[in-house]
Amino acid sequence: MKDESFGIIPVHEKAGTRRFLLIHQTKGHWSFPKGHADPGESPTQTALRELAEEAGVTDCRLLGDEAFIERYTFINKKGKHVDKTVTFFIGLVNDPAVTVQPDEVQDHAWLDADSVMSRLTFPEARELFARVLTHLDKK
Repeated sequence: MKDESFGIIPVHEKAGTRRFLLIHQTKGHWSFPKGHADPGESPTQTALRELAEEAGVTDCRLLGDEAFIERYTFINKKGKHVDKTVTFFIGLVNDPAVTVQPDEVQDHAWLDADSVMSRLTFPEARELFARVLTHLDKK
């Protein structure tokens, strides 16, 4: 079974300091905001909508159209093997105010890069974030 989601890696820069938004899902893991597309939505529309729904962040501008892909597998609640692909975009956030969606998100944090690396739950997410940092450092 295949599953596909889209998300944003939110970045807020102020006075030369770069911070990234992580959300603490009610399922227990720390990750970047992401979710499934609604019918007719593009990948970027989905990613921006999910950021708004999960974190209440709407003042976000995508940094180019470069996508970062995360792939992993898991067993779902029905015992089915799932091949998951998540496409992330980098989003520059002007206003760091966050209002989480309590059905899905129990907490959030704006963190520096080192703290993000240690807080992300899954190794695939840390590998993806390392690629994002390399990309941002080239800009």
